[in-house]
Parts: sequence; C-alpha cells; structure tokens
Amino acid sequence: MGQPEERDTLTRLGSITPERFARVRAIFEAAVERPTAERSAFAAGACGGDGDLLREVEGMLAAEGKSDPLLDGKAPSSAPEEGRFPAGTVLAGRYRILGLLGKGGMGEVYRAHDLILNQTVALKFLSPVHISEAALVRFRNEVRIARQVSHPNVCRVYDLGMVESLHFLSMEYIDGEDLASLLRRIGRLPQDKAIEFTRKICAGLSAAHERGVLHRDLKPANIMIDARGQVRITDFGLAALAAEIPLSDLRSGTPAYMSPEQKAGKEVTTRSDLYSLGLVLHEMFTGKARKNTQSSPSELVKDLDLTIERLILRCLEEEPKRRPSSALNVAMALPGGDPIAAALAAGETPSPEMVAASEEKEGFSPRAAGLCFAAVVLLVIAGVAIAETTGFLSRAPLAIPPDALADRAQQLLKTLGYTGKPGSTAYGFFCCDAQAVENLEHYERTRRAEILASQRPAIVPFSYRQTRERKLSAPAFTGGFPDQPVVVSPGTIRLQLDATGRLMRLEVQPWEERPRAEPVDWTPLFTAAGLDQERFTPAAPDSIPPVASDARIAWTGTYADNRTERVQVEAASWQGRPVLFDARAFPRQEPAVPASILLEVGLALVLIGAGSWVARRNLRLGRGDRRGAAVIGGTALVLGIGAWALGPAHVTDPEENPIAGLAQAALLAGVLWIFYIAIEPSARRHWPDSLISWSRLCSGQLRNPVVASHILAGIVAAEVFGMLAWPAVESLIGVVPGSSLLLGASGIGSTAHAVATWLFNGRIGLIEGLFFLMTVVLLRLLIRRLWTADLVASLLLAIGQGGSYGIGLHAHLAVVAFLTVASLVWMWLLRRFGFLPMMILWLFSITTIYWPVTITGWLAGRSMGVHLVPVAIAAWALWVILSSQRRADTETAS
Repeated sequence: MGQPEERDTLTRLGSITPERFARVRAIFEAAVERPTAERSAFAAGACGGDGDLLREVEGMLAAEGKSDPLLDGKAPSSAPEEGRFPAGTVLAGRYRILGLLGKGGMGEVYRAHDLILNQTVALKFLSPVHISEAALVRFRNEVRIARQVSHPNVCRVYDLGMVESLHFLSMEYIDGEDLASLLRRIGRLPQDKAIEFTRKICAGLSAAHERGVLHRDLKPANIMIDARGQVRITDFGLAALAAEIPLSDLRSGTPAYMSPEQKAGKEVTTRSDLYSLGLVLHEMFTGKARKNTQSSPSELVKDLDLTIERLILRCLEEEPKRRPSSALNVAMALPGGDPIAAALAAGETPSPEMVAASEEKEGFSPRAAGLCFAAVVLLVIAGVAIAETTGFLSRAPLAIPPDALADRAQQLLKTLGYTGKPGSTAYGFFCCDAQAVENLEHYERTRRAEILASQRPAIVPFSYRQTRERKLSAPAFTGGFPDQPVVVSPGTIRLQLDATGRLMRLEVQPWEERPRAEPVDWTPLFTAAGLDQERFTPAAPDSIPPVASDARIAWTGTYADNRTERVQVEAASWQGRPVLFDARAFPRQEPAVPASILLEVGLALVLIGAGSWVARRNLRLGRGDRRGAAVIGGTALVLGIGAWALGPAHVTDPEENPIAGLAQAALLAGVLWIFYIAIEPSARRHWPDSLISWSRLCSGQLRNPVVASHILAGIVAAEVFGMLAWPAVESLIGVVPGSSLLLGASGIGSTAHAVATWLFNGRIGLIEGLFFLMTVVLLRLLIRRLWTADLVASLLLAIGQGGSYGIGLHAHLAVVAFLTVASLVWMWLLRRFGFLPMMILWLFSITTIYWPVTITGWLAGRSMGVHLVPVAIAAWALWVILSSQRRADTETAS
C-alpha cells in the first residue's frame, strides 16, 4: 500500500469525522501554498492548541509530494512502487497492470492495458474503507451520467468495476502533465496560449454541463495537457461519493478552488464550476493563485488584456447570478473568439445573432472584387455574342413590335366583319407552343433551323385578345401572360399570329343573333394565314370547337412544296361569321407529361409535408430563425404582388377579384416561410459558417463587405451558368426552347410587363433555390458522407430539371450530365461561400435564362435592361468592398 508513515496517516484520517477532516483539509491547503519553511509555523497557528489536529495536518503535509491527483493533484513520487497489484497482474480477466501511477487518500491509480479493446487505460481504485450500499448506488448513477460525456476536452470515464472487494474506475489514460505542474514549472502561460487553453476548458466544461454533470472540483491539478498539447478535464463523476463516505471532502471540492456557495453548503450549480474556472483562469493568466486581498489580475500582470481581466472578475463574482450564464459564454467573451466555434465545441447550436457575429468568413480583396465585376461584364458581353449568333432569336427573330402586330390583328378582324370598338385589349408574345416544339424535335438540326426561320410552326406566337366590355385581367399566377384566361365570355375574341403577322388561330365567342347568311368565304382567312388554299382538300373535322358554332369544316394540306409535313386546318362558323380558324400544325394534341415532372411534383409534395412537420417542431422548440424566414417570405410576397400588379390588364370590375391574386402570392410566401423554418436550424447546427453572410444581410448589414462579396460571387456564378454555360450546351446539343425556356417572352410586350415578368421569374428562382437547398440539407442529414450526399442531390436535381425538355435520348442524357456537373459546382459554391450566394445564383440564373437576349431591333432596350440589373448590383457590391477597404486603411493610418 505504500510507506508505513503514509499508511498510518491514512488510517488515522479514515477514523475522523468528515467535519473534522474538512478542517484538516482546509488548513493543509492553506499551508501548502506557503513556502516549505513557513508551513509548520502556519499549521501550528491555525490549529491553535489542538495537538491532535496539528498532528493530523502534519501527517498530510508529510505525505504531500508522495500522493497522486486523487489526493491533491501533486506529482507522484518517483520512487518505484508496485502497490497492491504488481506489474503484469491481470485483473477481471481484462486489465493487465503496467505500473502504479500514484496513490492517495482515495486509493491507488494504475496504468493498465485493456486486453479486450487493446488500449491503455487508467484504473482508479477506491480506498478499502467501508462504503455503504446507498453510497455505491449514488456513485454508480454519477458514473453512468459522466460516461455519457464524450468530448475531446474531457477525460472519458469508461466503467465501474470491482476486484478483490475493491471498487475501481476505468478511465481514459492521458500521457501528459497536469496544468498545476506546468504552472509551477513555467509560471504564467503566454496570453495567446492561455486563451487557447481557456477555450478548450470551456468547451469540455460546457459539454459536461449539457449532460447535467457538475465537476465540483475544477482546479489546475484536474486539467491535463497531453503530449499533443490537447487539454483534458479529469475527475468528472467522483463528486457523488463525497457526501457519503469518510475522506469524502477530498473530492467534493478543494477549498482553495471552491465557490462561496460550496463553502457555505448551499446549492451547487453550473455557475459554481464557473467560479472555480475563474480561479483557474486567474492562475493561468497571472501565474499566481487568487488571494482574497487581490483586487484585479492587472495588478499582477500589467499588460493583461482588459477584456480578460473583466471576464475573470465576472467569473469570481460572489453572487452566482452575476457570473456568466454558461461556459460557452465565457469562451465567447475571450478576445478574438469565434462564437460559432465556441458553440459547436460546446455541442450547442449557434443562434442567428451568433452566426452573424462570427469572423469565420472574410470578404473579397479589392483586387478579387474588381476581377469578379470585370467577369460579370465580360460574361454579359459573351452571352450577347452567343445569343446574336446561335441564340433562338437569331434563328427565329421577332422582327415586328407588339403594337404593330396588335394593329394587324384589329385590321384582320374588321375584314371579317367584327367592326365594333373593343372595350379592352391585351396582347403580347408568349412562350411556348408546346405542340410546335414537340413536332419540331422530330427533325434533324439543320432542318430544324430552316423551320425555325420560317416561323412555321411558330414557337413563340403573338396573342391578341379583346372584349366588348372592360373585363380583361389575367390571373396573378400567369405573370401577366396575354393568352390567359381562356376565352369564355360572349364577345371575347382571341387571335394568334406568328412573328411575321400571319394568322395562326382565331377564336370568337358569339354575342348576338344574326339572320341566316350566305356560306362563309374562308379565302380571306387562308390568305391571312399565308396558306395557298389550292394546296388543301376538304377533310373531316377532328376536334370539337371551344366556341358556339352551327357549322364545322376542315382541310388538310401542306405549307409549301418544300414542306412535306401534313397540316390540318380546323374551322367553324356561327350564323355566317367565322368563329374558329386554326391553321396550326397537325396533329394537335396535349403533350404527355414527362415522368420527371411527376417526380418533381411527388418530391415537392413530400417536402411540403415533411417541411411543415419539421417547421412546427422547430418553432415549438424555439429553434426557428423567424427574422430570416420573414426576409425569405417577405421577398417572395413582394415579388408576387409586384408581378400581379404590373402584369395583368387590371379593370374596375367585380370579376377582377384582387383578393385572389394577393392570396395566391401570400400562399407561396407562406410555403417558403415554412420551408426556411424547417431547414435553417439544421443547417445552422451542422454548417453554421454557410449562414454568416445571410444572417448579416437579414440583420440589415447591407454594407458589410462579406455580404457584398458573397452577392458578387453569386452573380458571377449566375452569369456563368445563365449567359455562357447553358446557352453553349443548348447550342451544342440543339435543344429546342420548351415551355420553361424564353419564359420572359411573355413580358416583352411592354415595359410594365417586362418588370412583372422579371419579378415573376425572380420568385421562381427563390422557390427553386429553396427547394434545392432543402433537398441538399435533407440528404446531408440522411447520408453521413458529405460528397455522397451532394452527388445524390445533384443527380436528383439534374434528372428533375433535365426532364423538362422533350428531346432525344442522347440529348436528354447530355443535359442531365451537364446539370449534374453544374449542381456539383453549385454544391462547391454552397460549401465555399454559403447560403446567400446560392440564393443569388438561383435568382439571377432563372431571370437570365428565362429572358431573351438581343441588342438589335425593338427588343434591345427591354432585353438588355433586364440583363444589366445584375451588372448594376455587381457594381454596388464592388463599391461596398472598395469603400470598406478605404475605411480600414484610414483607421490603420490613424
């Protein structure tokens, strides 16, 4: 067991009451802080005339220097001892003893090898003093809790065992030096090293507190520094034994590091550990233990950072409520501390405010920002060059302005006998004629170019509508598309013309009774359609007219000698007037819904259901970032209301029903709000650095250089994809613009419609961007390997988006492959910069792809006006970054 004198001392101490031992221990702790020559005199004065008490203190002083951290944290004696179990002994069939590390009042500590797990452990044997069953129950419960604390800065407690009637703890073995020994050797630590140690101590302490474990004896002797410089807090889980057995006060707290409430026997909380932490910090930063007479650490270290001094003094407040609320807050208050790192180290989710305050991300340098802005300008120029040579408008130009085509439509109606003045009109281009696109894709690329140039069939028709009364308005969800709503009210007329002014379709809803007239002369309609009536022969009507009619007729033929495809013209009349003339390509049928669209719809429904449930749970637990959700939802609401207000031709009529349009905009905004509340807390928990710039933007820091830098990065990515990469791939594989391309053509009829369509497309970008991020976050949570999760997300998104184009198999695979690579690049952007540039990417890539690009003709102004918006925002971002750099240089100079 050890030297005879030590055995006698421990035997004598084991027979005294805990109250008497507490007094012995207090005198001992005070004595060992004094020089060795003064210890005996101090002990004699402190014991007064109690000779037995003096002998007990002197016995402990004599044992000082021979004990292990179980007694007082001092370095063990270097004298070779084997203890109860010699080296090589195998205990419990599992632990091979390697040597005695030390001994103390609570027993012996051995270094052992775990034969089952093949690792080195420390075995701490409790003193063979009688331990009651109640004490063991409490001790087992404390060990059960302490073993759940798994943190790099906490020494793990593995298990509680028994051998030869001795209870022992198996613990993580740490090969290193305790902080007390280090401070005795070198004095105070350098400030940067002390700050580093403090963060790690706080991280370990916070992890334990989160599990409900209090240390109750935090001191330098219980903080180990291993061979790699890692900090570990030791001796968690032993405090429960302190209240039950003799010598217990040895573990319930060292008097020199006890909080006032511990000394007074009051309730012990996490803030009691923070008081002990303050004493440890005082010793680390000053090199001296805290004395009651000292007023501030700066009296001992003149160049000590005042922030550190205030933090130490806050921890040492007599009143627990005035101390920091948690170890995490202590770490956050350190100079240069990163609150995100501190929160993650403590196993907590950083708050949005904490994320915004992080210095983890840095903005672009002025040089990098200038290069990014130049890249945006060059990408716009390159996109215009590509569009002017290989773009859709270069192959099928819209040469005639909408106003001229509208006048052409009105003149045609007059020749057909519809001479009344319209009450209201609406007109414009819309994209796209899905049936025409499908028919066109059956041709080779060279032949396809010829058909596009002929405008037969027209991919982007011109739609004109008029009514007898002021009852024209398009629903909000159409973004002001001129072909909506369908013709339903009497007196409503709709015409479709191609870009050259040729008639494609006429629909008239009759509104008055007329005497029976002569048979209709269809020649003017064939002439207006640019068709040679001699090339057509009568045929059986193939469709039911969508308007009232009393006669139907049809013809089949071809466009011209060099056009072999069959064309069927369907017509109908009412009381001698034409009410239907459809000269579009045959056969006309509703296009099949691609399987990928069904996949997208199914995925959206699953996400909506799961997102609603998760959002409700996050709100109930107080995890949701309501401010960020308000920014997302509010932006979507503003975009939706703007598109509704500027798009349709509004009239003063009860059928206008503005509530429906506003409600639809609010509904989509609410869905985005729910999705954000659902995914943001998980992203903030696992990838908080991705939300730094976004959190700053939501808090109103518009002139923050990091915010400006990430907006600039998103614009560059959007321009690369929208103006360069996708048009190049489209040209390479010969993709025909489909229902999701040139969506902006619906808004080029007027400036108001152009703005409305841009807002509408921007909202689409928000929706798709948030769906993209939600898919990524969900897969990253389900699949632990980050790259695997991102690859799966990329494939799903590519298949879903690539299926929107009704093209051949080889071209479809090429589109999916391109979108997969693009999605992986977006994933990199998300990792490198975060959430904000991803949303900017989606916002501007959608508005870029879905808008015509040209610098010629009547379209030039409206086309380039939209495409110059990202250039203007990039210029603003550059100005913010340069201004921030100038301010920093000025402050440095001053």
